[in-house]
Amino acid sequence: MARNTQTKQRIKETFTKLINEKGLDALTVSDIARDSGINRGTFYLHYLDKYDLMAQLENETIENLKQIILVDHEDEELDDPTDLVSYSAIYAALRYVKNDFAFIKALASDGGDPHFMRMFKGIMDDLLMTKITESKEIHFFNQNMPDDYAREILLSNIVAIISLWIKKDGLESPELIAKMVTKAKQLSPYELIAKN
Repeated sequence: MARNTQTKQRIKETFTKLINEKGLDALTVSDIARDSGINRGTFYLHYLDKYDLMAQLENETIENLKQIILVDHEDEELDDPTDLVSYSAIYAALRYVKNDFAFIKALASDGGDPHFMRMFKGIMDDLLMTKITESKEIHFFNQNMPDDYAREILLSNIVAIISLWIKKDGLESPELIAKMVTKAKQLSPYELIAKN
């Protein structure tokens, strides 16, 4: 069993490197096998093709993020609308991303899966809607903004900050990014611009 785990880890590391070098479309199973130091038969014991490899690794990542964001933080108290997506949930998710940064950056890159950040946004949307549904006091309310647009604004702020952090190679700490996300939930975009 340990050998299977080591082989799969080598395949994942090689796959990550090749996505960054070539992009998913250009890489082949032969590339993965050769660079992993395995034969193609060993690859096919675990995966159908490169797309199955991508799907399995991506699904594992998404499931882990769902566990962190939706399950591990489901009992948090909701006292304020800005707590809908809590600092602790964001921070825990960012720490997970940081621990598997090379792979997640490869997924989120131009050569990776264009749907990955959309799936992440879907998790955040699930969290937002679950918290609103469970709350007797918090709901969308803006006479000039339909609910679906208000929801999109909230989610886009969070996902945009995290996407930029990933593009910048995770230079800042997860703690700092979680604080930025928390602060962005309370700011109007115009508050970020100063006049001379």
